[in-house]
Amino acid sequence: MTLRTRKLFGSIVLVIWMIVFSLTAMALIGKLPERPHFLLELIMYVVLGFGWILPLKPVFIWMGKGK
Repeated sequence: MTLRTRKLFGSIVLVIWMIVFSLTAMALIGKLPERPHFLLELIMYVVLGFGWILPLKPVFIWMGKGK
Protein backbone atom coordinates (compact mmCIF):
# COMPACT_ATOMS: atom_id res chain seq x y z
CA MET A 1 0.00 0.00 0.00
CA THR A 2 1.39 3.37 -0.94
CA LEU A 3 1.99 6.16 1.52
CA ARG A 4 -0.74 8.21 -0.12
CA THR A 5 -3.31 5.41 0.30
CA ARG A 6 -2.30 4.88 3.93
CA LYS A 7 -2.77 8.57 4.63
CA LEU A 8 -6.20 8.52 2.97
CA PHE A 9 -7.43 5.54 5.02
CA GLY A 10 -5.82 6.91 8.18
CA SER A 11 -7.51 10.27 7.68
CA ILE A 12 -10.89 8.61 7.23
CA VAL A 13 -10.36 6.59 10.43
CA LEU A 14 -9.25 9.75 12.23
CA VAL A 15 -12.37 11.72 11.26
CA ILE A 16 -14.73 8.87 12.19
CA TRP A 17 -12.93 8.33 15.52
CA MET A 18 -13.05 12.03 16.41
CA ILE A 19 -16.79 12.22 15.72
CA VAL A 20 -17.55 9.10 17.77
CA PHE A 21 -15.20 10.11 20.59
CA SER A 22 -16.53 13.66 20.87
CA LEU A 23 -20.17 12.55 20.85
CA THR A 24 -19.43 9.93 23.49
CA ALA A 25 -17.54 12.41 25.68
CA MET A 26 -20.35 14.96 25.44
CA ALA A 27 -22.95 12.32 26.27
CA LEU A 28 -21.00 11.12 29.32
CA ILE A 29 -20.45 14.64 30.65
CA GLY A 30 -24.08 15.47 29.92
CA LYS A 31 -25.25 12.56 32.08
CA LEU A 32 -23.65 13.98 35.22
CA PRO A 33 -26.36 14.77 37.79
CA GLU A 34 -25.20 18.37 38.18
CA ARG A 35 -22.65 20.59 36.55
CA PRO A 36 -19.24 20.08 38.19
CA HIS A 37 -17.10 22.86 39.58
CA PHE A 38 -15.42 24.97 36.89
CA LEU A 39 -11.91 23.61 37.59
CA LEU A 40 -13.08 19.99 37.63
CA GLU A 41 -14.94 20.53 34.37
CA LEU A 42 -11.85 22.13 32.84
CA ILE A 43 -9.69 19.18 33.90
CA MET A 44 -12.22 16.74 32.46
CA TYR A 45 -12.21 18.48 29.08
CA VAL A 46 -8.40 18.72 29.02
CA VAL A 47 -8.05 14.99 29.79
CA LEU A 48 -10.64 14.12 27.17
CA GLY A 49 -9.00 16.51 24.73
CA PHE A 50 -5.72 14.67 24.98
CA GLY A 51 -7.36 11.27 25.45
CA TRP A 52 -8.61 10.96 21.89
CA ILE A 53 -5.11 10.76 20.47
CA LEU A 54 -3.73 7.88 22.57
CA PRO A 55 -5.80 5.11 20.93
CA LEU A 56 -4.86 6.48 17.50
CA LYS A 57 -1.09 6.34 18.00
CA PRO A 58 -0.79 3.01 16.09
CA VAL A 59 -2.80 4.51 13.21
CA PHE A 60 -0.45 7.51 13.01
CA ILE A 61 2.58 5.21 13.04
CA TRP A 62 1.01 3.01 10.34
CA MET A 63 0.19 6.08 8.21
CA GLY A 64 3.83 7.19 8.28
CA LYS A 65 5.22 3.90 7.03
CA GLY A 66 5.66 3.66 3.30
CA LYS A 67 7.32 1.40 0.79
